[in-house]
Amino acid sequence: MPETQRPEALGTPTGRVEIGLRNSANSTPNRRHSQSRNPIRKNKLEEIRVELSEHNGHDLINLRVWADPRNGGAERIPTRAGIACRVALLPELISALRQAEVEARERGLI
Repeated sequence: MPETQRPEALGTPTGRVEIGLRNSANSTPNRRHSQSRNPIRKNKLEEIRVELSEHNGHDLINLRVWADPRNGGAERIPTRAGIACRVALLPELISALRQAEVEARERGLI
């Protein structure tokens, strides 16, 4: 795959999940993605996307910050900021987020 097809902000090393390739025709057949239906606006230039994907037979949940490209392109690109982990960890992640929400409410932060 030509290097120009990979977003610069991602800079994926070998074995890392590649998300958001601009030319989806170049995606490998063992990779499935679900698009984030409701991205969370982080600020004016960035959003958080939650997606399910598959890489090398492993089902993953991917929470990633997407940003406006520096070169002025129209489509947002994935950044290095975020996590990708096994989908099996999703209940634990949700539990941890709920606990953080409870604490944030107790502190009057939200």
